[in-house]
Amino acid sequence: MEIKKTLRSFWKEFIYGGHLLAIGAASIVFSTSFLLNLKITWDSLFVAYLMFYPLYLYNRYKEIEIDYLTNPKRTEYLKTYIHQAPIIISILILTLIVSFIYFSNIWALIFGALLVLFGLLYSTIFKKYTKKIPFFKNFYVSSFFASLVFFFVIYYSYPLKTLIIPVLLFSIFVYSKAFMMQILLDLKDLESDEKEELLTFPSIFRRKKTFNYLKIISVITTASIPLIFSVYFNIFPKSILLLLLTIPFNFYCFKKTKEHNYFGYILASGEFVLWSFLLLIGEFIL
Repeated sequence: MEIKKTLRSFWKEFIYGGHLLAIGAASIVFSTSFLLNLKITWDSLFVAYLMFYPLYLYNRYKEIEIDYLTNPKRTEYLKTYIHQAPIIISILILTLIVSFIYFSNIWALIFGALLVLFGLLYSTIFKKYTKKIPFFKNFYVSSFFASLVFFFVIYYSYPLKTLIIPVLLFSIFVYSKAFMMQILLDLKDLESDEKEELLTFPSIFRRKKTFNYLKIISVITTASIPLIFSVYFNIFPKSILLLLLTIPFNFYCFKKTKEHNYFGYILASGEFVLWSFLLLIGEFIL
């Protein structure tokens, strides 16, 4: 009974605490190294996770009351320790700085520091721009995920000049997929976003049109770069073609969220984690 209770608490923390999305950030770094055929070590994955996890924790800390409207279960769980969030975030950032100093270089430290800084500033400064600029939240958050492709190159001091084309292409792919993910996750927060008068995709187009647009976006963004730049231009290895399987994965997430099933949002949050497994499988079968 005690083990079951512990596992349940672990699962709640994993899902509600933002760890799944933070691990997704690490998976993007791994996917970048895989597709560029460049060496990677465990520390870059750890650092990527450390850059993103405090951002999600801080966002939940700042919006704990507003979040209750659309995420009551998550809010109830987080309230058990959210008052300790500033201390946890401080420890995480300190660990991140030490990790950069020990494992990488000054440019990676500056890059990571700016990413964390602008991530923390979203809830306090930049979020208000979503009231004036449509989809600002989607553009803003997606850019953080796309920046991880460049982060990988900077972290290991690989020559960006010789890698610029595949790096740009894959960052565009990550950006487009992250943009789509944020639209879907915004459906979960539709009621609270409307209360705050945020111009997110769902608040403008409503639920039905949002799902229709998501299906179109999923097919176009997922198929374009893998097919064109792997099959035709041979820039990426053929293993990237397995990412086409995220199309039916996306459609399943759409179906579950359309049914107001919270599990659909959880699955959608884990798409980037799925990439690493698909690429590894693709290496063996393609």
